Amino acid sequence: MAKELSRRSFIGASALGAMGLFGSAALAGCAPAASEQRADAGASASTGTGTGTNDGAANAAGEPAWMTAPAPIADADIKGTVETEMLVIGAGFAGMSAALSAAENGVKVLVAEKQSEFSQRGAGAGTVNCDFSLTYEDGAVESLEDAQFRWMQTCGNRPNEALIAQFLNRSGEAGDWLVNIAEKHGCSIGLWDGYSRNPLLPDEPGYLIINGGDVTRADDPFVAPELMYIESQAAGAEYLFDAPAEQLVVENGAVTGAILNTKEGYKKVTASKGVVLATGDIGGSEELCAYYCPIANAIPNIYQPIGANTGDGHKMALWAGAAMQDAPFPPMLHPQRYSDPFSNQLQGPFLYVDEQGKRFFNEGTWVQARSLQIIENTADDLAYSIFDSSWPEDLLDSLPHGGGMFWDMFRSKVDSTYQTTVDYYAESIDKYMDSVYFKADTLDDLAKKIGVPADALKATVERYNTLCAAGADEDFHKNKQFLYPIDEPPFYASKVGAVVLTVVGGARIDTNLQCLAENGEPVRGLYSIGNASGDIYAVDYPINVPGNSHGRALTQGYLVGRIVAGKEA
Repeated sequence: MAKELSRRSFIGASALGAMGLFGSAALAGCAPAASEQRADAGASASTGTGTGTNDGAANAAGEPAWMTAPAPIADADIKGTVETEMLVIGAGFAGMSAALSAAENGVKVLVAEKQSEFSQRGAGAGTVNCDFSLTYEDGAVESLEDAQFRWMQTCGNRPNEALIAQFLNRSGEAGDWLVNIAEKHGCSIGLWDGYSRNPLLPDEPGYLIINGGDVTRADDPFVAPELMYIESQAAGAEYLFDAPAEQLVVENGAVTGAILNTKEGYKKVTASKGVVLATGDIGGSEELCAYYCPIANAIPNIYQPIGANTGDGHKMALWAGAAMQDAPFPPMLHPQRYSDPFSNQLQGPFLYVDEQGKRFFNEGTWVQARSLQIIENTADDLAYSIFDSSWPEDLLDSLPHGGGMFWDMFRSKVDSTYQTTVDYYAESIDKYMDSVYFKADTLDDLAKKIGVPADALKATVERYNTLCAAGADEDFHKNKQFLYPIDEPPFYASKVGAVVLTVVGGARIDTNLQCLAENGEPVRGLYSIGNASGDIYAVDYPINVPGNSHGRALTQGYLVGRIVAGKEA
């Protein structure tokens, strides 16, 4: 796909500006081109919240104009006032978890959502040592010390480490809370078994899969958000849809409510116990991504609905005096650009080549690194995984030693074996032949089908086979366990490209989930959770606890409700 701006242009802009089995609603394959999506996002930004765009303009300090708070909405324009104790802005997984947690602890809650319904997507939620996970022999995270070290290491040691410890310590409790709710609704509860066993890049168990039950979206792979919606309403929480928040109300340095733009006009909500920003990420805003995460503008974004998350909470937090974590924000990436619609791409540890038929990285790695290598080393963000007719045996051999997203598949521990993954990909290859997969009896014919120089592809495969025979990858130092030669026709290629799911950066918070000002002091009355909050990730998105973004939304929602209710010390 040709891009109007190169990745290098976006990266330069960053320096200047900032100095599972997946559900189709979550990870839609064959996403629209980035330019098409950004057109949709721009329309959403200009009509959805009234927060506006800067069209490249800057304020007096040379910052983007959207950093400057707009003029307050006049009292004469406000058509009514609503009183509550806690206002949650955003009806996604984080916001509805917060609403339920607070409501079941006696807090009067109002949830304001700019869309016409709540948000539901994804395949599961990552937790650590919840009781359900511990029912399995290998369901425990054996070393929290190692898990936290790997998380911090992946993030360049730049997050607020207390937030990571909080997640590792409390996500199991939040997971138990979710499992109890799911059991009440007759849902099927599973634990993902396809996580990486690579000793260099291990994932931790604990990824909860919740589906089925007595909900309207029972066919979705992850129904936990709807469970939160149902249960929070039963506990007394009220919802107001088609009601984007445009401004926070700040009185004497404290956030006391927000102005909503409803169908009946502007309404002022006063929240005596606080306002919780649960507005999601900035991925639907080209201008915020250009400033905080330029790479997110360079490749397709498949977060559904496209363009919905425009950083409204981020801007309102800034206007109320909160600080943002340091840029650039890390994007959450998956190499599933050509999935249609699920994780149908056999990638495994096999040889990768670029558009020139040349190898360019160590393929025995994890999902985020694989995506970044494709983005950084291919002209059009397109690579091919190359393998031969021995792939079923090779893949089966690799899984006990590696695996993870888009290497293994989304199989539950119940009635699951590694052979399940091999069978799944065999069906996928047949189904998507000549669109995602390509097959030929010779490398010359395979090269022709995928449009790479035949001489280069043959030379790459010859060199790779030499390394496999030697049992040592001198070129990229891939673990010898994953060196499988390509010498038994027919030969296969699978298209691979990267996509953005979310941009995981936001307002600085403390372990009370309160927003922090530049001086490190809490902004009274203002909380931020999920992808509207920051400092639990930096530099890169860690996946050693798979599904931790949803797990973070669940855990922080659970905790902030208890904090506002006075249930946390």
